[in-house]
Amino acid sequence: MKGNIFIYLSKSGFGMKVVIVGAGVIGLALAGELSRMGIHTEVYDKKKSIAYGAEKASGVLSIDGLNASGLPYSKSILNTLDGAVLYAGSQKLVVKSKTPKAYVIDRARLLQDTLESAESAGAAVTLGRGVSKDELLKIASSGDIVVGADGAISYTASAFGFPGIGEFALTYKATYKHAELIPKDMVELVFSNATPGFFGWTVPYGNGIVEIGVGASTKAKKNSSKAFQEFSKSDVVLAHIANAEKISGYASLIPLSTRSITVKGNVALVGDAAGQVKATTGGGIIFGVACAKILARSIGETISKGTSLEAYEKRWRKAYGHDLKLHALAHAYYSSLNTKNFETLFKLSRLFGLEGFLGKYGDMDSPSKIIRRFFLRR
Repeated sequence: MKGNIFIYLSKSGFGMKVVIVGAGVIGLALAGELSRMGIHTEVYDKKKSIAYGAEKASGVLSIDGLNASGLPYSKSILNTLDGAVLYAGSQKLVVKSKTPKAYVIDRARLLQDTLESAESAGAAVTLGRGVSKDELLKIASSGDIVVGADGAISYTASAFGFPGIGEFALTYKATYKHAELIPKDMVELVFSNATPGFFGWTVPYGNGIVEIGVGASTKAKKNSSKAFQEFSKSDVVLAHIANAEKISGYASLIPLSTRSITVKGNVALVGDAAGQVKATTGGGIIFGVACAKILARSIGETISKGTSLEAYEKRWRKAYGHDLKLHALAHAYYSSLNTKNFETLFKLSRLFGLEGFLGKYGDMDSPSKIIRRFFLRR
């Protein structure tokens, strides 16, 4: 690196290189995995601060998923959650577990700790430096590997002509201090006409801080900031923020469908760039990191054995494609419902004991596990 000139050395002394575009949690986790395998890995991101943009995304992550991810999350825990309250019109469902199910995570701290982990493993991370299309094409044409971990609107995907993502959620979230945190250990999800194709939510951070957010499907063509204004006047939200002070507010874009192709030659996409996101909630870290582990393994085999990187495509879809499809089906179903439909659904759910079942067996990440338990329960 010299000034603002990209100095590229193909086939360095470490062997074949991997260049990752995007220093988010998933890109950094992948860099750490590859570096620990002895693979020379470089990460580039045009943001100048590792925490830039972290506030745009919510930080509710399943405990099981975090433990499986290997992410250094212990210092970033803000709150512990053991359930959710779902609202629709005059009806509500309370899904509460006897044991903690999720953590509210400080995304900025998680990013910093994941960065330090990747760098300590030997990854070279450069912030404040994007990589142009010509540079990406040059790296790929040299035979080295390019990975796009650069978010929903992936520049890497565009540069190499990957097929697009069919649906997104437009979101807006804000945090408030001096808020009323009741319930203090549960998230709230609100399904209404204000958030077509998605939902509104509240997340208690602790210490009098609450997150209020909304999402709307791009298919509904509704502005997320207007949806937020409407949602923030609801009784559920006012119970938290009537006497609170707004700290910050951010809009973002979340993929709600996977790309049909995530590998082209020696170029791969992972995380939001690949659409490896739960369509039900927009959560992407747990699936993204899991797929990054598969990608690291596949890259290792490509470098050491000369096998095709296509193995990554087959492996991640076999491992997680079914659950992601189930999330997509669930999203498509609830997106088709109006408020009256939801009220009827909630009544039937209580009638058939779904509240208690989900409280005991619910899994934030794997709907296939919930389905298996439902049919195998005694």
